[in-house]
Amino acid sequence: MKQVKIGVGFGLWRLGMPPAETIARVAEHAEDWGLDSFWLSDHLLAPSPELDVVATLSLLASRTSRMKLGPSVLLLNLRHPLMVAKSFASLDYLSNGRMVMAVGTGANLADYAACGIPLEGRGKRLDEGIEVLRTVWRERVASYHGRFFNFDSVTIEPRPAARTNNDFGTMDIWVGGRSDAALKRAARLADGFFASFQTPGEFGASMAKIRDYAAGYGRANAHIESGLILLCRISSSRERALEEMRPMLSAMGRGAEAYLERTAYGSPNDVIARLGEYVAKGLDKFVLWPIAEPDAWPKQIELVGREIASHYASAR
Repeated sequence: MKQVKIGVGFGLWRLGMPPAETIARVAEHAEDWGLDSFWLSDHLLAPSPELDVVATLSLLASRTSRMKLGPSVLLLNLRHPLMVAKSFASLDYLSNGRMVMAVGTGANLADYAACGIPLEGRGKRLDEGIEVLRTVWRERVASYHGRFFNFDSVTIEPRPAARTNNDFGTMDIWVGGRSDAALKRAARLADGFFASFQTPGEFGASMAKIRDYAAGYGRANAHIESGLILLCRISSSRERALEEMRPMLSAMGRGAEAYLERTAYGSPNDVIARLGEYVAKGLDKFVLWPIAEPDAWPKQIELVGREIASHYASAR
């Protein structure tokens, strides 16, 4: 059986956010529970509380020693890429090379207006942002000249640890999104594709397009990984899990059914069976995002580790 890695999502606190000490305590135990990684949502204007990505990653890095850490996905367009390059280079140094970057344009266009960023050209702006990150992480003295970003002789030290697992030699950069433009971006510029809330069929179709696009960009043999974010609720049965998710599903209104189709819920065996549908499509990296009120959140994280991640670890 192929190695399947299970991480968990932080954020999307639609049912309330747990206290800071609870988040720190969960992080301290997460590796013992068998979890592979932590991934943080990034929203500026959101209907629920959201913690700053860099600040929270600093906390998680200080309470863990082996887990991968990253945003899913960072709204790079809302920030100057040199500032992001500096922040994540520092995080990589403090975490001993455990950072993974994932970026996207974001779905809430009001964020752009609030930050004074024009919507026009946001795809090209993201492309340039990715190129800036690669350039200053790889070169000791870096220059870049594009439509949106221009600078000469910039040095960022310490730079992230060099990577040998990808085609670019820098910290991994994954691309999120479901639009055709996002799939092309992943094929052309990324080390991985981060899918969010997709059915097995949708994920399979996305990866097929990425492979086709990659060949067109001269990357037919490129190492492009893939991961998937799924909402999750673990309980004694599917019926019980569904009842426990009811407050959040009710808040979603008419969109609840679509989310439920893209959620792994029920007993541990139910969740493992659901993930198996994606594994059959070639997926081996999952981020399970618990649907949980603050009091239930720590136990849900523990169950993801002890019941789901440990299952795959023992099956190797």
